[in-house]
Amino acid sequence: MRGRLSSDIKEEIRTRVDLVELAGEHVALKKTGRYYKGLCPFHQEKTPSFHVDREKGLWHCFGCQAGGDAYDFVMRISNLSFSESVEMLARRAGVRLERTPDEARRASERDRLYRALDAAAVWYREQLLHPEKGKAARDYLKRRGVDETTAERFRLGYAPQAWDELLKALSGKGYPPTQLDKGGLINPRPSGDGHYDLLRHRLIFPIVDLQDRPVAFGGRALDQAELKYLNTKETPLFSKGRTLYALNLAREAIRHTDEVIVVEGNMDALTCHQFGFTNAVASLGTSLTLDQVLLMKRFASQAVLVYDSDASGLRAMERAMGLFEEAEMSVRVVVLPSGDPDAYLRETGGEAFRSLVVQALPVFEYQLAMATSRHDPKSVEGKVRITEELVPILAAVRNPIRQAEYIREVAERLDLREDALRQRLRGTVRGRSAVEVSMPVLAGPDRARHQAERILLHLMVLEPPLRETVAGQLSASEFADPRHQALAGVLLGSREGPEVLQELIEDEEAKRLLMHLVFEEPPVEGKDKQRAVQESIDYLTRRIPDARRRETLAKEIVTAQAAGDLEQVRRLQMEYLKLVNQKVPSGKGGEEHG
Repeated sequence: MRGRLSSDIKEEIRTRVDLVELAGEHVALKKTGRYYKGLCPFHQEKTPSFHVDREKGLWHCFGCQAGGDAYDFVMRISNLSFSESVEMLARRAGVRLERTPDEARRASERDRLYRALDAAAVWYREQLLHPEKGKAARDYLKRRGVDETTAERFRLGYAPQAWDELLKALSGKGYPPTQLDKGGLINPRPSGDGHYDLLRHRLIFPIVDLQDRPVAFGGRALDQAELKYLNTKETPLFSKGRTLYALNLAREAIRHTDEVIVVEGNMDALTCHQFGFTNAVASLGTSLTLDQVLLMKRFASQAVLVYDSDASGLRAMERAMGLFEEAEMSVRVVVLPSGDPDAYLRETGGEAFRSLVVQALPVFEYQLAMATSRHDPKSVEGKVRITEELVPILAAVRNPIRQAEYIREVAERLDLREDALRQRLRGTVRGRSAVEVSMPVLAGPDRARHQAERILLHLMVLEPPLRETVAGQLSASEFADPRHQALAGVLLGSREGPEVLQELIEDEEAKRLLMHLVFEEPPVEGKDKQRAVQESIDYLTRRIPDARRRETLAKEIVTAQAAGDLEQVRRLQMEYLKLVNQKVPSGKGGEEHG
């Protein structure tokens, strides 16, 4: 939709929305010079690095490098798609959106589906509170120790033990069976004759998105049903592997603590909240997915896994650890003495649980402890087996510093030499190149080139007229850094300001760089800008090629000397001296650059 929404409507919404007011609803901002500054709402920090430019309608954080306009802010802060952010900001700005017939139809269908699911949540809630119908479910909640405040906060409900009560109730409110089927609330009968309610005689857990809209339901059986827990199917509004139960309620606590507690079941999460651990979410009773971990990472930098203490819970925990490593999110592990989080909290209380969370083991310490518990760390064979278990884990670690620390830890624990572990690690191919394992370090000429490119880009962002000067002497393809190249490609073809430019950039890294340059102090001021531009161009177009040619000539001179070709030596030396002594024009009429 970002591409289909007209630029006029985009701009009208953007100009009507005060970004300072919008961001100020989530973070305390203080005016400093031309910008407003505050603690970034997207990562934990002590010194404010989040900047808002009210005039341009842009924001940027120098800490986590996130940035953009009002649309980007709403998408990130509320985990919305672009089209959903447009809807929200348009309502805020009082702008009426015009849609194509097809877009209007899809939006209307989606809205009706949201309304149907909300009506179902209200109906389930009514059944729970019904003096007679909801008694079995209320008795179950009482036995489990769920108080009324928590039940109301989580919008718990009850599905009666009947085949089509929900179907009849919502059909009477104008929701046709086809729509209820699409929302996962009912199933077609095998005979093809009508439909029946999916959830029957179950405690209902509404699964709610970050806009507090029900998108699906989980049901806990209140009888001896074959499936104790049952979720409604995936729909256009609900993808199980991309959703976290209770995230809508936990979001602010997660941001505040910069930590998310991850449990398996809905009841585990609910009980955590009742006992004050309001930063807890659940993976909907299934194996955690990478999408769920990445969703957590948008709100916190670290997680604590608290899974059941049985064998299946421990296996699920070990599977989940690799996902956090892949997402490069810090994770610690709690090993419960017995049972699941719900049972442990009710049996031992919040303080005992809090103590376990505080003492949670960093993930690799837990993996090392598990490996040493399975094999004898003092015998040669035990050390070999422990190492074989840990090598794939070590090879999957992307951060070289973290990997080095893990290797040191294993070597100390097993009384091994680090180089022996590294040798074994090198023999494990994980399908990743050395470039992925370590970040390149710029030095010497490469660093100077990087700086020259950055100065050009910075000045072109701040001073659109300078883009014409650069475009006449340099093309985007001559920028070496891929991010620089992508940003230069847009700058050299436009005279627009950054608020429009950021819409034109498809490369996310280049877009982040643009936002960084908008808010960063300019490299030079006043008349020095033109000179800095020319000197940077000269460096890239003349000095770098000349330096490369000098290197080539030096090698050719050595080769000619070894061959005894004195004539060739003299010719090459003359060319070399000419390059060394030539003058390079500058913004002041030329200076000597040896």
